[in-house]
Amino acid sequence: MAKLLVSVRSAVEAQAAVAGGAAIVDVKEPSRGPLGRAPSSVWAAVRDVVPTSIPVSVALGELNEWYDGVPLEVPRSTWSRIRFCKLGLSHAPADWRDRWRNLRRRLGYSTGPSPAWVAVVYIDWQSALAPDPDAVIRSATEIRECRGVLFDTWDKSRGTRVDDTWKGRFALVRASGRFVALAGSLDAGAIARFAPLEPDIFAVRGAACLDGDRDAAIDPERVARLVRASQQAHHLNGEKGISPMTAR
Repeated sequence: MAKLLVSVRSAVEAQAAVAGGAAIVDVKEPSRGPLGRAPSSVWAAVRDVVPTSIPVSVALGELNEWYDGVPLEVPRSTWSRIRFCKLGLSHAPADWRDRWRNLRRRLGYSTGPSPAWVAVVYIDWQSALAPDPDAVIRSATEIRECRGVLFDTWDKSRGTRVDDTWKGRFALVRASGRFVALAGSLDAGAIARFAPLEPDIFAVRGAACLDGDRDAAIDPERVARLVRASQQAHHLNGEKGISPMTAR
């Protein structure tokens, strides 16, 4: 049964997501991009209001943001009770694998307990100037601390466009023992349509907000509807396949 991840930008939104039944609470700042990094103070505030039984994940922005301008740092104490973290690869340079590895080391992944890593595949990687999905998946399966792969969209205005050809990529991720998460302007209808792809997690932001506006506040009732949609999705997995379509 697929779980629902809800991205929030504050402790108040986290409480709303939990009230609606979210299985995972993700912290990000949508005004800063698809994987916008929120201040670590927001991470702490969210952790304080989310029950320990519910995993908390955080978005770390894009890889190039960690190398452009003033170096960003995350104190080791900041990772307390953070289960997962993820980083986008838009506009990634040719040596993105080396930079990604060096950043993991810099953040402490080789020196002690840390959140599990979630690799990010941009479905619209050409527009994002991101690495080819297959290259990211290969790297993810070779990284010990990587526990899953998120398939997301960089341009939120275009929605998620996937079809049966993506099943092979999802299968490669699962064969490596890692989970598959699907995101990108998903709503209840899109969750039902993409059910045959059998992701382990559906990740949402806009559809969980008031009026479907990703910049508005999280609405517990909308979250509850999306939870029901994700729980019902496994009943649809017997369908032969999905047609190419866009989720908006």
